[in-house]
Amino acid sequence: MNQPDFTEISTKANEAWTETVDKALGALSLAGEVQRDVSGRTVDANAAIAREGVQYLDEVQGTIRRASEEARGLLNRQWAVAQEFPKDPMAFPQKVVSLYLEEGEKFTSLGDAQVEALTRFTGNLQNLLEKAGKETRENLTKYTEKILALYGLKN
Repeated sequence: MNQPDFTEISTKANEAWTETVDKALGALSLAGEVQRDVSGRTVDANAAIAREGVQYLDEVQGTIRRASEEARGLLNRQWAVAQEFPKDPMAFPQKVVSLYLEEGEKFTSLGDAQVEALTRFTGNLQNLLEKAGKETRENLTKYTEKILALYGLKN
């Protein structure tokens, strides 16, 4: 009957334990790399979104400023037309209608500018998020492949 060699068994168990710990440490190191990468991408994406938001708000502020100026101009022109009423009562309605049509076109173009700014903003945000998502997926795929290779599950 063969007696088990406890020294040999202990040595093999110690080697297996060391290999397991080394693989676990490697996996933790890779997980840390992924976490740092994802965190960095998140910070970058948030900064880019903030920049887009500031640009969008600047455009909105410009549109509001133009609308305010247009409204002030409309009131001044309406006042000027109202002052002409006693001089030419027959032309007054035509001037008022013409004035409102012209100003309506201006306000419509300001609304169109707002829609364009919003469309541009949402498109830029979508592109930023898609890019960040793609880069994160690619990085996670690399991480998964490294883990599988570390444990000998993939060549």
